[in-house]
Amino acid sequence: MAPVFFAFRAMVGLGVLMLIAAWWGAWATRSGRLPPRWMLWAFSGFTFSGWLATLCGWLVTEIGRQPWLVTGILRTADAVGGASGAQVGASITVYVITYTAMLLAYLVVLTHLAGKGAHA
Repeated sequence: MAPVFFAFRAMVGLGVLMLIAAWWGAWATRSGRLPPRWMLWAFSGFTFSGWLATLCGWLVTEIGRQPWLVTGILRTADAVGGASGAQVGASITVYVITYTAMLLAYLVVLTHLAGKGAHA
């Protein structure tokens, strides 16, 4: 039960921290001045927080369903999907290609914006 407990709190906590950082950054930049250097470092610390929050949510989902199987409420045969191995492989391949393309697009845009500088 501890992994589900802590993964859920980490997922929600990261989401709340990301919201606070976004609102704080919007407020700081709308006031017409550049954000302080420490705030920019804090924002860079949130680079992969969305991914981490998603991973925590996945842990909550996957670990959280196991007690139903262990206690006999849900049979293993009922928990298994009807997808073949080829379908699962194709699905994973599409996910990997999609997320790789999204990561590359993110890095290109981030590099482009960084090259323009703070006053662009």
